[in-house]
Amino acid sequence: MQERHHLVGSLEGNITKIQLLIVYARWAPKDQAYSGDIWAPELHNLHGRWYVYLAAADPKHGNKSHRMYILEGPPADQSPLVPDAWKFFGRVGGLPDDQWAIDGTVITLNGTLFFVYSGWPPGVHENESRQEIYIIQMTSPTQCTGHPIRISTPDLPFEFSGSSGINEGPQFLSSPDGRWIGIAYSCAGSWTHEYKMNVLYWTGGHPLDPQSWCKSNRPLLQASRDDSPPYGPGHGNFVLVNGPGGPEVWGVFHATDAKTGWEGRKARLMRVGWAHGGPFMGNGECGRCCSEISHFVQGCPGGECGGKGHAGGEGGAGGQFLQGNSQGVHGSAGDMKNELKNLMKEGKGLISKFLK
Repeated sequence: MQERHHLVGSLEGNITKIQLLIVYARWAPKDQAYSGDIWAPELHNLHGRWYVYLAAADPKHGNKSHRMYILEGPPADQSPLVPDAWKFFGRVGGLPDDQWAIDGTVITLNGTLFFVYSGWPPGVHENESRQEIYIIQMTSPTQCTGHPIRISTPDLPFEFSGSSGINEGPQFLSSPDGRWIGIAYSCAGSWTHEYKMNVLYWTGGHPLDPQSWCKSNRPLLQASRDDSPPYGPGHGNFVLVNGPGGPEVWGVFHATDAKTGWEGRKARLMRVGWAHGGPFMGNGECGRCCSEISHFVQGCPGGECGGKGHAGGEGGAGGQFLQGNSQGVHGSAGDMKNELKNLMKEGKGLISKFLK
């Protein structure tokens, strides 16, 4: 069965949807309390309908006014790429009115929906030096109930850039067999080369109990230690792909070619491997991009594409939480190679037309 994944991104303040690198402008509100700094939109299929969750700010008040909002789309059996099928729903219901919130995502654990997001500590309204990961139960795709619970705060040295301790960009991550379940998140400053990803392991306890979450003391993915680009890999999204050798997880994340700033971010693709102790991505370093599609599929000969940075041995596994024990499968058949080649050809042609 052919798979189709929809990516959602932000471009110059507009919500966009990207399918095979075709960019469609969708939603650009003006003069509203949610018109400024539209960040991290996510497309979800929940309870038979499409939704986009996004962070937005009031231009009059700037970053401190960021809150989470929803766009409601068509039924899930219809294409999400029809502009007229979307409408602005409003704020994510049930979140604290006075808490800064960005990067919200929806996950399902034990058959229950939960909203997970990055927020400032309660009562903090101006200080941008600390972001934490919170979880709250949902009664529907648009409404939360109860109080948000903090499940991660920056408490490891690699989660800091200077005095700024940052946990953001939470995303659901599971092994193909479901034996390891958790959350990948980004940490340190996104404007620096220190930006990276780490993971929280769900032990199987109640998701609203902070003790049900264990943090790895070793990053999942960071920039290469030899000081070569790409820098700052972060805000990954993880999808289950039916590879020819069996199911496998691919991580899509952004990184930059410059050490500082947000300009020049590019989406990059990398497999996730699984070992005793949880997920790993190559040797834990981003590494240079593969020069050939066959290298991504089969592995780079002689380390010419940056060594272990893509397909992965178990060099990156070793964070200190050892509850997980699952095995993943790495596929490397010609069908996947041809599919990737065709995708690249289509994408290059569309980009050329778009730039003219």
